[in-house]
Amino acid sequence: MTVVRLAYGERGLDLALDEQRFDPLVILPKDHPALPDPKAAFLAAISTPIGCAPLREIVARKKPIRSVAIVIADHTRPVPDRLLVPWIVEAIGVPDAAVTIIVGTGTHRGSTPQELERMLGADAVRRFRILNHDCHDQDALVHEGSSSCGGECWLDRAYVEADLRIATGFIEPHFYAGFSGGSKAVVPGIAGLKTVQHFHRASLIAHPRTTWGDLHGNPLQALTREMVALCPPDFIVNVTLNLAKDITGVFAGDVRAAHDAGAKRAIMEAMVGVPRSFPVVVTTNSGYPLDQNYYQTVKGISAAARIVDPGGTILVASECRNGLPREGEAAAILADPRPSAELLAGILASTHTRHDQWQVQTLLQCLQKARVILYSTLSAADRALTRVACTDDLPAELDRLQRAWPSGRLPVAVLPMGPLTIPAVAMSAGA
Repeated sequence: MTVVRLAYGERGLDLALDEQRFDPLVILPKDHPALPDPKAAFLAAISTPIGCAPLREIVARKKPIRSVAIVIADHTRPVPDRLLVPWIVEAIGVPDAAVTIIVGTGTHRGSTPQELERMLGADAVRRFRILNHDCHDQDALVHEGSSSCGGECWLDRAYVEADLRIATGFIEPHFYAGFSGGSKAVVPGIAGLKTVQHFHRASLIAHPRTTWGDLHGNPLQALTREMVALCPPDFIVNVTLNLAKDITGVFAGDVRAAHDAGAKRAIMEAMVGVPRSFPVVVTTNSGYPLDQNYYQTVKGISAAARIVDPGGTILVASECRNGLPREGEAAAILADPRPSAELLAGILASTHTRHDQWQVQTLLQCLQKARVILYSTLSAADRALTRVACTDDLPAELDRLQRAWPSGRLPVAVLPMGPLTIPAVAMSAGA
């Protein structure tokens, strides 16, 4: 009997596979040990940064500094900002009153006071001014120019007008941008809705190079870098994390160069080659905080779709404690009466990008390849909008699939950590 611990919510979920009936392959990222002294690594990284002057020299050059903007990820990302933000403020040596922390919500809802305390710690919440970016508030945005393909770049005013701009981030493979972190903190993190919609337009999402682990050939990554160059952060501090969400590497400096270096580490840890595709793939959405809602769960489904047989089945365990969610337009798009194939065709044919359309588009693309079964805590009303099958009994679904298998053991791939592992068929491990 193979027992696999799935990342599900905050507690996890055990899945037992009888090896007389199943032929399981458990696919995990290469887990690296935590840095023995992450603050020492941080201090070394800001003293000898990648692609730019040390942070202390940048600060000295910009004095007097009356305002500092530190852009952080929102509550759906496990960035260790409760460590990074106080270290950064200490290093730049400005009064607490000069610091504004901008939560890069993109088009998501703002983080709640409880979530902010969890992300930053009670002390940081008390000490610093914190703003949830609002992509809809045109008065809080500044137009910084346009991209070469005509997209307008609107950014958060508090960031644009700050004397010193810093961004933190967590580098991992990303299903659109190739890798998270880097420029994504700014675009789409603190961009206006019009900019985010241009960034996520259907033709760009459908591009074959808009995918996991593709950095320099990725048109979406190229666009975020081009737009952010119009008003770049003066310095970034990005990290890689292990399965326990401890820091394994610190990559600080220029927004492009430091991100490139971190992506090289991330690809070695997360990209895993597998010998074949599978009729059944079991995945997660990496547990809390990423599996808070169904919208984010598309990432776990997308990772599994890379190695599922055409016509196969993806079973995804994602808690979805916060529902679909209902804010934004994802629920309304999912509720469209057209069948999934027709809805996808309509999205691809339209020149208008609706709020949250991109995540639905990716889900629909996955459904063109495989059937999806979701195990979650979603309400019946929310389940009705998912466009996938839903279950309250994951083992029973596997049992049914095995009984329908023509002969012998059913091959099953298991991604316990969901999109923290990015598998690829016929790719050598670590490539």
